[in-house]
Amino acid sequence: MNDTTPVVYILHGDDEYGIAEFLRAMEEKLGDPTTADMNITRFEGGGYDVEDLHAAAAAMSFLAPRRLVVVDNVSKKYTRKEQYIKMTEMMDGLPPTTALVLAEKSPLKDSHWLMKWSKTAGDRAYVHAFNVPKGAQMTNWIRAYAGEKGGEISHQAAALLAENVQDVPRMAALEVEKLLAFVNYARPVDVDDVEMAAAFVGGQGDYFAFMDSIAARNGRKAMDMLQKLLDEQDPLPLFFSLVSHFRLVLQAREIYENGGTDQTVAKTLAIHPFRAKKMTVQARTMPLQSLENMYLRLQRLDLEIKTGQIDPALALESMVAELTAV
Repeated sequence: MNDTTPVVYILHGDDEYGIAEFLRAMEEKLGDPTTADMNITRFEGGGYDVEDLHAAAAAMSFLAPRRLVVVDNVSKKYTRKEQYIKMTEMMDGLPPTTALVLAEKSPLKDSHWLMKWSKTAGDRAYVHAFNVPKGAQMTNWIRAYAGEKGGEISHQAAALLAENVQDVPRMAALEVEKLLAFVNYARPVDVDDVEMAAAFVGGQGDYFAFMDSIAARNGRKAMDMLQKLLDEQDPLPLFFSLVSHFRLVLQAREIYENGGTDQTVAKTLAIHPFRAKKMTVQARTMPLQSLENMYLRLQRLDLEIKTGQIDPALALESMVAELTAV
């Protein structure tokens, strides 16, 4: 094992998908999956101590170049000086045949004890920040991911897809892979492909048709389309997308009330013209008071989800039932 190979990997930030992909790549480097699992130890939930970590990290690897030990949010567990000093002493003594990965699900400041330790560890420490790409960064992320998968997506198509998936890299990755398969990797994905095949604007789970059914107070159709969308994606990002969607529809309605057009909505809200057109149609057909009530109800459900009072899928069903009630 090369002495300059990192022993401790500090992965931090709010992009859990990026961290998960990095870990997946590390696992692949362990070789044969049948023996790789024997060289991977995970610590989650805080039910461990430094001695447990040391025992796992100091063990020899079995038919693999390294052992991989993954620990979630160690910074949240060790906050007192005597605790993290013990932790850093353990990390200083790890053998080069071990890869200790500290996965921190939030950004770490330079003043944090882990970051300070990394500066003294030299080549033994590898630090990488994984931040959720937003706006133009998401557009670039989508194009780069398509390239990694052996395909290509145009800038306009990537921008439209970025608008649809919001700040959810995992969902963006799934949509990119679906779109590349849609064009059979034979040509670049364009705007028409996104409009036709992306989960939010086409396919079995038609996002905009779902929103139209809510606007029309068609409860049966809305509930049916909600179930199709839930078959394709997790309820939590879908709920947050709905909150964002209604906020934009409400803003579009205010722009429309002041004499704005589809083009004005697209420019003011910095969204793709296709999405602006869809939102303007919904904004025109729904009373302003109804839109405000919908958005307020979504905000209340948002709080209930974050405080564990309601399951995201149940919150979505409750929302549809309330918003489509005559």
